[in-house]
Amino acid sequence: MQLKVTESVTHQDLDEVRLGLNAFNSRFINVDEIKSIGVFVTDTDGKKLAGLTGSTSGNWLRIDMLWVSDALRGQGVGSKLIGAAEEEARARGCCYAQVDTASFQARPFYEKLGYTLRFSLDNYPRHHQRHYLSKTL
Repeated sequence: MQLKVTESVTHQDLDEVRLGLNAFNSRFINVDEIKSIGVFVTDTDGKKLAGLTGSTSGNWLRIDMLWVSDALRGQGVGSKLIGAAEEEARARGCCYAQVDTASFQARPFYEKLGYTLRFSLDNYPRHHQRHYLSKTL
């Protein structure tokens, strides 16, 4: 057995760990229920101007990333991305949603959309906080 630490994690590394984890998890949950979700805003050339990525698993929506370009901020685009993801999640049978965000990012935005703070980690990273929020859909 060898232990290897690296900062160069490859797609193959990620796939191998994901497959191993899914094999273990499949003893307890239906891993076939885990499905990716993406909602994007593009310009006429197909360039992404905003987007949301995440997954649904069983009855939960997990928002991993939400980004809105500076040109579209303050125009309700983020709310539309969240709304579309939540609508798709409901169609997939989800009853709940979860997201985490840094203190310099979007906690008030998510709270405005009905997400409730569940807990926070201080000094993450360094002098910021990481906030974990959820919502009943």
